[in-house]
Amino acid sequence: MFHAPSPSIRVRPPPGPVDAELSPPGSKSLTNRALILAALATGRSTLRGCLDSDDTRAMLAAIARFGLAHELHNNATTVTLTGNGGPPSQLADPTRPIDVATAGTAARFLTAVLAASPLTALVDGSPRMRERPMEGLLRALRDQGAQIRCLAADDLLPFEISGTRLRGGEIRLPRPPSSQFISALILAAALADAPTHIVLEQGTPARPYVDMTLATLRDFGGDARWHDHNTITITPAPLRARDYTIEPDASAASYLLAIPAIFGGRVTVPALGSRSIQGDAEFCQVLARMGAAVDRAPDHTTVTGTGRLDGAILDLADMPDMTLTAAVLALHARGRSEIHNVEVLRHHESDRLAAAATELRKLGAAVQELPGGLIIDPPLTPTRDVAIDTYLDHRMAMAFSLAGHLEIRDPACVTKTFPRYFDVLRQLGMIAA
Repeated sequence: MFHAPSPSIRVRPPPGPVDAELSPPGSKSLTNRALILAALATGRSTLRGCLDSDDTRAMLAAIARFGLAHELHNNATTVTLTGNGGPPSQLADPTRPIDVATAGTAARFLTAVLAASPLTALVDGSPRMRERPMEGLLRALRDQGAQIRCLAADDLLPFEISGTRLRGGEIRLPRPPSSQFISALILAAALADAPTHIVLEQGTPARPYVDMTLATLRDFGGDARWHDHNTITITPAPLRARDYTIEPDASAASYLLAIPAIFGGRVTVPALGSRSIQGDAEFCQVLARMGAAVDRAPDHTTVTGTGRLDGAILDLADMPDMTLTAAVLALHARGRSEIHNVEVLRHHESDRLAAAATELRKLGAAVQELPGGLIIDPPLTPTRDVAIDTYLDHRMAMAFSLAGHLEIRDPACVTKTFPRYFDVLRQLGMIAA
């Protein structure tokens, strides 16, 4: 799969303090969870506020291959979908692989659902997705009765899945490299013959994403919950279609809320507040710790710049996707910042810790790269007019667009989760001619 780089774009700080209400698109994580659950449910679901992006299109394309009709409305932000009332039972053109592209959610969730389906299917993805770990997930699904044959490297995409009725019972996992493994097993367990108990022997990274999966499954009629701190119990139950509203994407909101913290002014993100089920919505607390003023209500979040950011020691284990935003905040802060417990980022769209360290150094920061984090000593003033490489990683492009006067290479990678991101910056006067 060849990716032709898109033309670079030049960004700059806003021309003055920002005063804006900005709405990110719908949550990628919630959209792909709701899509797969609607496909498994009985009846016709309407999903509102969906994200239309590369990742969600990969999920929708797979669902269409299962013979499930869907319609798109309101610029593809509303999806109506008639479910199968259980696991997929047919697959169009079965010799053609299901292409998950770069979408980790699609890769892990579809693999689990196909393992619980009476089908044989091929699954493949982008070159980077072929490098991302799958081993613990595949082992657990094989132990549950599915047959999975890897077609290249062991325990990596591409592979052939011959699904079956999964047996349930106990699944024991060491700490997985991604919370998506656990979320995928929860989805598969909802289709099993008997209750399943997932025992997390060493916990999980990004636990709020697991909580999100449990909450969304229950919203569609499933029965899944924490039995104790490290055990999840899933009891198979019929899934029911429903009307479901997707929250704005809290990860995408982090870039918008960081703008006034860095450059001054005020930004409000509506419909994303203390009621959010997204763990990344807690990033506003990081902004407050570093010196921004935060007003958080149940249904909105407002951040106001105070004119000063201070370095902080941050444990981002529960919100690792916020690491790059925090790293760019650290570039503008006074004093050292430390980010810890985000080793999971080694296996994302890029090795985000190595990529962030490289690009921060271009901007004049002194960076120590840890196995699971970064120590950042900012420059007095970030170096101007450097070219930032994005590594085909949407979060690198969006976070580093807030670093100052610079060039972002291959900005189109943001289509993975926030296709209009640079349009929003243009409205704020942050795109240089």
